Amino acid sequence: MFEFTIGRRELYILPTRIGWYFALILVALFAIAVKYDNQAAFMMLFILVSVSMVSMLYTHNNVIGLELSSRPSRAVFVGETAIFPIRLQNNSNTNRNAVWLVCDGFHQILDIPSTENCQIKLKLPTIKRGYLNCSNIILTSRYPIGIFFVWTKRYQTEQRCLVYPQPLDLMPFPDSGSHGSEMQSQSTIKANAEDYSGMKPYQDGDRLRDIHWPSLAKTHKLITIQHENQRSSSVNLSWFSLPSNLELEDRLSQLCFWVIRAEQNNLRYQLEMPNHTVQFNNGLAHKHECLSVLALWG
Repeated sequence: MFEFTIGRRELYILPTRIGWYFALILVALFAIAVKYDNQAAFMMLFILVSVSMVSMLYTHNNVIGLELSSRPSRAVFVGETAIFPIRLQNNSNTNRNAVWLVCDGFHQILDIPSTENCQIKLKLPTIKRGYLNCSNIILTSRYPIGIFFVWTKRYQTEQRCLVYPQPLDLMPFPDSGSHGSEMQSQSTIKANAEDYSGMKPYQDGDRLRDIHWPSLAKTHKLITIQHENQRSSSVNLSWFSLPSNLELEDRLSQLCFWVIRAEQNNLRYQLEMPNHTVQFNNGLAHKHECLSVLALWG
């Protein structure tokens, strides 16, 4: 988790375009006041200078002291939007108004009440697999009257999002059956068979309807009912079973689709890659391991 509190050394402030016009008006008003020794012009000049000084102070204080933090991002597939959770915490007793959070093409205006926080979902596009680093974040503000512009340094959150390959259904799904260490019997397993074969501890990805609820009441542990087709149905998802003329990214996309399909069908599956094999298993953790191998391959 990344956390940072904005201090004075991290802030920059300059007049906006309107602020420079405002400064020219002050110079012209000063010249008129001096040339004609006009007391009303001097009074108006002093009032406007005071307003500008107070505005600069408010603009500066509208951002200083905010606490910026980020959380890990959920993995997505190529083409989906990567979401980086960002939180802005206001620990002061004053409201922070019209604070802009800017990150590449993403920007959002925020009003943060005193002693509260604001949750932002920073959305960035994904165009290739692998790790996507969160871009630099800048906070800006022109509050209250827009004649001064304050901005922060560029903050690198160090958070990154794992981007899986885009699933593509280019080839038929491999036949499921008995493979290697998964061999249980040579008999054909019906696709819809639900023959009882025992109990096993609950694993991520097990179906809710297979949970044995009476055991939960007695032992306070999740136990799932194992069926024959769940125990012995397995499939080998092999890099070497794909056509040799298939491009690298298409190969990874096809294997990605097969992993998702095998998990949806509650099969035990193995991912066989050159010089690396993820052994037979199933569940969300196994699915993430296989997809991670594909995302970071090469």
